[in-house]
Amino acid sequence: MKEAQLIKEIPLASTDDGAITVATVKEPYGENSSPVVSLGIWLSKTSEEPDWKVHIPAENLNQVIEALQEAKREL
Repeated sequence: MKEAQLIKEIPLASTDDGAITVATVKEPYGENSSPVVSLGIWLSKTSEEPDWKVHIPAENLNQVIEALQEAKREL
C-alpha cells in the first residue's frame, strides 16, 4: 500500500482528542490498484491506527458525496 496523503483532520465531536481524517491513497492494494479516499475515525489521536477506517473507491466518490449531502439535509 502506498502512503496516504492527508487532506484534512477534523476534530471528532463528543471526544476530548478524537479526529476524523480524510486522505487519498494512490495504489492502496498494490501496484496498479485504483485510488481511494480513506476516512479514518480516531477516538483518540494517541492511537497508532484509527478505530474505524473505510476506503471509498475514486469511482464512487461523487455518489458518496451526494448521499452524504442527502443525509445532512435529513438531519
